[in-house]
Amino acid sequence: MKVLVYIPCHSDFDCAVLQAQKVKNDFDFFKGVQNLQDLRLNIILSVNAYQPSQEQIRIASEICSEVITNSTGYMADINISNGFIKALETKPDILWLLSANDELVPNAIGNILIEFVKDQNLDLLVTSLDKDETFTEYQVIDPNKTGFSYGLISGVVYKLNRLMPFLHNGPFMAWTGWSQLTVIQNSMDSLSGLRVKALPFELVYRQRERELGSAGKHYAHSVFGMLILGVILKKNKRAARKSIRKYIFTNFYSWHLFSRRWNYSGQIAAKDHYLAWNQIIAEALIFKKTPVTYFFYQFFKTIPFENLSKINFVISVKRKFDKTLGQSKHYKNE
Repeated sequence: MKVLVYIPCHSDFDCAVLQAQKVKNDFDFFKGVQNLQDLRLNIILSVNAYQPSQEQIRIASEICSEVITNSTGYMADINISNGFIKALETKPDILWLLSANDELVPNAIGNILIEFVKDQNLDLLVTSLDKDETFTEYQVIDPNKTGFSYGLISGVVYKLNRLMPFLHNGPFMAWTGWSQLTVIQNSMDSLSGLRVKALPFELVYRQRERELGSAGKHYAHSVFGMLILGVILKKNKRAARKSIRKYIFTNFYSWHLFSRRWNYSGQIAAKDHYLAWNQIIAEALIFKKTPVTYFFYQFFKTIPFENLSKINFVISVKRKFDKTLGQSKHYKNE
């Protein structure tokens, strides 16, 4: 069994190298204990919009199978989605897109791989708040079940014997901020569901908290991108309208915080106002599909709920929203 761990990073390059070292050490220990001689590990570290020193690259190269340094214009979502391209090129059996900033617990990769060893029919492993169970999942865009980290890149591990034909869909939707959800949902739709193992997150990584102020800047394109996916990946107009209404009203407190103004400056992908134009697309879809909901959306957008963040209710819904999104990107690194 061949395992690919793809670690996208930015100025947190040293954190990514530390992640790679932890993965390698734990993998070697797990392989020895389980006596799995055919188990192989390939670690790829890919850097976007940052130039590490030659010494940093040298150290990383001693640990990783490949270190990729990309140009200034190579941004976080493209870097993440490139993990699917590398999987298509190298054809591993298991793929893990691992954030540089989700601190791994000891034996994290062993806790993951043992599940695939025990159950040869697993398609996905997903971390959860408290669930430890196996089930068939059909929907991750607006699922009935909550508490699963499908949106967190570190929170999903893919077995590719059935999923390989769907990996290419991810890079096409990088501009929504949800390459991984596109791959997962396309696979579920095409294969009539996926067999999923839920594993408590504390067996893999330690959760991070983000400041509310930075969330408005770094989450925005994913917030509107999720709404766009909710239209594109629904099978009929009625389901698309239902998805929009649910999303707008469930997240009423977020629209002022995440709204941005798009000013075209000669580049459609730049650090400032990163992918702000997908808000225009999302708003057009809201208006087209359900004009009444659009009226409520515009009303919610005028109210700065984030200024009430000291109120426990607002804090709780904000955290719920963060968990729904899965805190999926290297947002601070874009």
